[in-house]
Amino acid sequence: MKSKLLYLLAGLLLCFLPADAQDFAWQAQLAPVSQQGYHRILLSPQVTGYSQPNLEDLRLFNPEGQAVPYLVRTEVPLQYRTLFKPYQILAYTRRPGGVSELLVHNPGKRSINNISLQIGNAEVRKQVSLSGSDDQQNWYVLKEQDLLYAIQNSKNTAEVKLLDFPLSNYRYFRLQLNDSVSAPLNILQAGYYDTYSEAGKYTRIPIQSFTRRDSAENHTTYLRLKFGQPVYPEQVAFYISAPQLYHRSGQVVLGDQNVHRGNRRKRRRALRNQISVPLLLSSNAPAVQDLPRQKVEELTIQIENADNPPLTIDSVRVLQLNRYLIAALKPSQVYTLKFGNEKLMPPEYDLQFFQDSIPMDIPAIQVQNVKSLLPAKSQKQPQSSKILIWAAIAALALGLGYMTVRLLRDMEKK
Repeated sequence: MKSKLLYLLAGLLLCFLPADAQDFAWQAQLAPVSQQGYHRILLSPQVTGYSQPNLEDLRLFNPEGQAVPYLVRTEVPLQYRTLFKPYQILAYTRRPGGVSELLVHNPGKRSINNISLQIGNAEVRKQVSLSGSDDQQNWYVLKEQDLLYAIQNSKNTAEVKLLDFPLSNYRYFRLQLNDSVSAPLNILQAGYYDTYSEAGKYTRIPIQSFTRRDSAENHTTYLRLKFGQPVYPEQVAFYISAPQLYHRSGQVVLGDQNVHRGNRRKRRRALRNQISVPLLLSSNAPAVQDLPRQKVEELTIQIENADNPPLTIDSVRVLQLNRYLIAALKPSQVYTLKFGNEKLMPPEYDLQFFQDSIPMDIPAIQVQNVKSLLPAKSQKQPQSSKILIWAAIAALALGLGYMTVRLLRDMEKK
């Protein structure tokens, strides 16, 4: 009788205990791929919203249920890139034992103050001079004498050397090299490095409901955006059609967070602190506001109108930076992405040591068919589940206590 009671209580407890660390709340399928190799898997707002903040709980499985290693890549809001842009080399006249000439064309008469020369590796020192012209007939000195040396690159077979000179915009540049004591250099390209900015790519977060209220009492416009699920908004863009000139301040409220005050001697109190970002809308600048990455289910936007009429806002878009999984995929296979587990630690794959070996420009695919793996009751009544778990634990404790007392009494009688 006692053993039956023990088994019954233990079984009751196991029925209500939380799932193990490998259970996931959500899953999605990847769109099929047409070729074998590495792909970028674009994570939708639904996937990132139901995952851990840093995507520690994402797991990718092949049709056999085996984990597929991956890397996580995130777009940068704004990054600067340096690109080598070559000039046209009209002629390279090599004169061993004399003076060789390199003729470079600058068709747009771009104002420049340097030329980068890509030269094959050579252990040599060369004296050079530079002049400029607009008709290839009349040449004007730019640099009387310079020195090219230490043309060595331990990783590549060519090295880039920078030749500086005063700012000029000649149509043609002539580089003269003294080859009287050695063979000519192997000059592969002549050009310049251009630095440009590149904005990161974003994905639009669907808005479930949008409400607007213009308060005449405090001259403020209130916009409330509900998403219907947890999301991580990182940018909000406004499309304003009127008036033509405006300058309004306000704020974007992302929600509340608990702030604990007090110390060990005094009882600590949990206070609610509002998380907000200052907002400035001006007709002189794009109506875009960056946001800190914070999990929310709605946004409240306040625009102060002062004595002006409210803005005519055609639409509001909420965006998140693109995040990708980089993984090697095979065609004709169905891959499953699982997520939604607060207990999982980030995986450790060998792939992290070979990030530089994977190209940046690889095919991108989408996730599809996102669905929940939790029973309906688990989603709607999480508090009831906790109550049942504690009730089962209490019942087990009472049962064990009762059996302990019975065993002690039996031992005293014997």
